[in-house]
Amino acid sequence: MTPLLKNIIVPLFILIFASCVTEDEPENIGITPGEPLPVFTVSMSDGEIISSSDLKGKVAVIEFFNTGCKDCRQSLPQFQLLYEEYKGNPEVCILAISREESEESIIKYWEENELTIPFSPQPDRTVYNLFATVGIPRIFIVDKEGIVRYAYGDNQRPTASTLTSNIISLLSPNP
Repeated sequence: MTPLLKNIIVPLFILIFASCVTEDEPENIGITPGEPLPVFTVSMSDGEIISSSDLKGKVAVIEFFNTGCKDCRQSLPQFQLLYEEYKGNPEVCILAISREESEESIIKYWEENELTIPFSPQPDRTVYNLFATVGIPRIFIVDKEGIVRYAYGDNQRPTASTLTSNIISLLSPNP
């Protein structure tokens, strides 16, 4: 491999294909509000194993991310604020699930940015593809019956305040 190829073209190629969404990929939220939560199981960084059936009876907020994605880097601090607000609430479950990222890479980013959200490292797109096909971050908010009620794509990054309002609306009893 020539020095030009090794030092310039390869890193450029990696940068282009490591982005959150390429221009060839259409925006796709995937699952939309009103659809049921897909069946999945993930192992979290804190040792907990969580499946979609464990979320019944809770409001769940699920964010798909990759720490190399600049949009995710903007979204994760908001997700951290949400996690801090609800981590002691047994009626709410906050899940951060990676897309194509190793545990070591995530741990390094978490430490550098003082994040404490338990995460599920996923080396591929198996879990992610149950929810969407392109683009991160993706945030899905699921009601206590297991129905997706809110879905946000990478061009709709909600604040912690917006997500809190969504959660409150799902925790409140219907009139």
